[in-house]
Amino acid sequence: MREVPGIQKLVSPLTGKVSYRAQVRVKNKPPQSATFPNHREAKAWKESTESAIREGRHFPHLKSKRTSFDQLVERYRKSFLNDVCESSKATREQHLAWWSKRLAGLSLAEITADVVAEARDALAAETFTRGKAQKKRGVEIPPTQYRRSAATVNRYAATLSHLFTMAVKEWRMCSTNPVRDINRKKEPGGRVRFLSDAEREALLSACAASAWPPLYVLVRLAISTGARRGELIRLQWNQVDFDARRVIVTDTKNGDPRTLPLVGKALEALRALKLQGSAKSPWVFPQPSGHPGPYENFDGTWYDALKAAGIENFRFHDLRHTTASMLAAQGCSLLEIADVLGHRTMAMVKRYSHLAQSHKVSAIEKMAQERGL
Repeated sequence: MREVPGIQKLVSPLTGKVSYRAQVRVKNKPPQSATFPNHREAKAWKESTESAIREGRHFPHLKSKRTSFDQLVERYRKSFLNDVCESSKATREQHLAWWSKRLAGLSLAEITADVVAEARDALAAETFTRGKAQKKRGVEIPPTQYRRSAATVNRYAATLSHLFTMAVKEWRMCSTNPVRDINRKKEPGGRVRFLSDAEREALLSACAASAWPPLYVLVRLAISTGARRGELIRLQWNQVDFDARRVIVTDTKNGDPRTLPLVGKALEALRALKLQGSAKSPWVFPQPSGHPGPYENFDGTWYDALKAAGIENFRFHDLRHTTASMLAAQGCSLLEIADVLGHRTMAMVKRYSHLAQSHKVSAIEKMAQERGL
């Protein structure tokens, strides 16, 4: 790559991530700088900014002072969020709500790297509850307090960073993205928590006894298909084909529609759910209150079921890991596991490679015997 004056390559000492800082210096004008994930974007911004400054069209400091963070969020919602899938939209809306509350009243010029870093640390220190208070032997036990994981904090920061990237590159509301100048929280290695056979049966029994009966069907489907929480909870009956024994999922994380097979007890449970009157709503898992839309906030009943089953350190998303572990135990390849889980690349399924080690050994032993090695 030919070196361009004014563009500096940066390497994070913590993550090794590469970025490029572009600097523009024009005589008698204040210097400008911005950081980008690749050299091409840095060069394009540098050339565009230099041209705008020389022609008297560059006033980022004025626009960033006049534009509030609330205005930026509103434009982001209208210009970007309407084009993403419902699951991603819901997640980003949750992030935006927190940032809007934290940065309310500030102009873009006032949101510097140190302001973002302070907010990030406050986000990581906050606590929240899961489940509901319970009584044991007449004593009320409050719900457990949790803190956000490093990965979750980083996802919040990523949403804010994308917000400012749009403001810099497309809308010219400001000249720099302050989020690029802060460090991400160090995340542990990819989590692989899955249910043992005993835990799986205990959880399904607890779900069957849940105050929200459809939870049993939801968990059955999650384990048998490996589908994501959002993909399942937003299912509508017109996506379910009982004759073909399949579900067509259109609202996926990567935007690609995919087919989920319906087999065994999951198919039986879904049929029973429809016969019980669930089909009165277009949603497979409607809100029990009768309000329109799917029942997205079922966390209370989910955590109650985990407690009843005696299962700790487990998330709904880990049901996907459970599916992958069972597929690996059956000798499925990583490519087959990736296809079932709906991953576009192999990077996300490499975490399951160790689960299939015994099958690799068997395959190599068979080859050695047949070839006389």
